[in-house]
Amino acid sequence: MVRTMTGIALALALGACSDEGGAASGGDGYEIMGMLNEDARPASPAPPMAVMNEASFDTPAPVDSRIVQPDPNGGGGGAPQGTAPMMAYTYGWNFSVPTENMPGLQGAHKKLCEDAGPANCYITNSSLDAIGKAEGASGYLSMRATEAWVRGFEQGVGEGVKPFGASIYSNTRGAEELTAQIVDFEARLKSMVAHRDALQKMLEDKPGRLSDLLEIQQALAESQGNIDSSQSVLAALRLRVSMSVLTFSYQPEYAAVSNSIWRPITDAFGDFGPAFARTVAGIIKVVAALLPVVIVAGLGLWLALGLFRWRGKRKAIKPPVSKTTTGV
Repeated sequence: MVRTMTGIALALALGACSDEGGAASGGDGYEIMGMLNEDARPASPAPPMAVMNEASFDTPAPVDSRIVQPDPNGGGGGAPQGTAPMMAYTYGWNFSVPTENMPGLQGAHKKLCEDAGPANCYITNSSLDAIGKAEGASGYLSMRATEAWVRGFEQGVGEGVKPFGASIYSNTRGAEELTAQIVDFEARLKSMVAHRDALQKMLEDKPGRLSDLLEIQQALAESQGNIDSSQSVLAALRLRVSMSVLTFSYQPEYAAVSNSIWRPITDAFGDFGPAFARTVAGIIKVVAALLPVVIVAGLGLWLALGLFRWRGKRKAIKPPVSKTTTGV
């Protein structure tokens, strides 16, 4: 009986999804990928992105709404007809900056992000190594930001590094289209919700047998778990679309004289003290490691020699032989 009721619930769920959006074809609620085949007509070009000073940072998009990140280069195949492409972007900048100004430049980039607010930009990772040293200094900064914030940052990044004597060494940009994945998960989620609602209605009807009731409750719990999992994945995909990933790398910029033919010699003199100290430290470590071995070995040798001498003396001293005389 419960199998019949479960089959009816699945039929109702698939019928509801078919009536709402036509996401399934041929009676199968999970054949959403048929909408995304290569024979679909190309999507209309994405609208141009507004510059940062024209964007409104005070009205972030609702969490449940579909967030569409326009493609700066326009186009974007693979999206169903009438659906703008949903893109996930990654940006990277590599800055060459004097070592003493590295913390200041990184701090300025942090402030730009923090001033925009967490709805538009937030920092995910930050590090500085060998601060203040001429060699080996480096920095790293990663954040997530909206496309509007990124556009404004790109317009002013060149001028923003000049007060710190820095320059842009390189920059990269990558994109990944997530339209197919998001549309697929949305359709699957609709089908799961309809299935769950049908199971809840069956549970409210109170089937006669206890075994049927327990099976419906188990199916309802599994359905709710699948819904929660799909919602988490869908939220992560939407976050990738709404907030781009930005990474900043900071490397030291050396003076022009340091790049001359004499730099290896000056570097060698500069490394004389550390190299001497490392050598002495190595010798000390070797002596510290071998000293206990030498002490134990010397003590054992001394005991062996003492035992050998004692045995030699014992053999050298022999007791006198007594002679007895007999009278005639």
